[in-house]
Amino acid sequence: MSEEQQSYGYIYRIARADATQLQLLILTYVGAGWTFGGAAQWDFDSKRGRENLRPINMFPNEGALNLQGDFGHAFNRDAEVRWKRRDNGDYDVLVLSEHPRAVEGATLLCVRWWNPKTREWEDKDWEIRRYKNAAIVQTDNRSALGYIDYLAPNGAVQFQRLVEV
Repeated sequence: MSEEQQSYGYIYRIARADATQLQLLILTYVGAGWTFGGAAQWDFDSKRGRENLRPINMFPNEGALNLQGDFGHAFNRDAEVRWKRRDNGDYDVLVLSEHPRAVEGATLLCVRWWNPKTREWEDKDWEIRRYKNAAIVQTDNRSALGYIDYLAPNGAVQFQRLVEV
C-alpha cells in the first residue's frame, strides 16, 4: 500500500430520510456507480444465509437501484451515499465526499479534537488518505474495491469510503 496524497473529506448526515429522499440523494451525489446492501437486522433471516446480502452491481446499467433490506451503499469516484434503515422505515443516511457539498437538510459531521494549546475542544475537518495500490479484496473471484480512508486526528481510520470496483 503506497500512500498517494492527504487532503480533506466531508461527511454529511441526514438522520431521517424517506425512500424518495434517499433515492434523490443517490441520484444527486452519486448518479451512476456501484451499489450493494442487504439485511443485517430488521430483515435478516438466518435460513437465507448469503442471500441476506446483495452483491455489488453497477447501476443504472446492470440493475435498478435496490433499497430493500436494512442497509446499503451507492458509490463512485466522486461520492458515497450509505444508509441504514431505522425501525420506523425511514433511513439514517451519510454522504461522504472529498469536496464540500450543499446537502439539503444535512448536518456536517466534524471531528472533535482536544487542542492542547487552547485547552478547548474544536471541530476539525476529516483528513483523508488515498492510496495508489490499495484495495479491499473480495472472495469468490469478485473484483477488489478501491477506497479512501477518513482519519481521526490521531490517524486512526474512522471510515473507508468506497470509490471503485
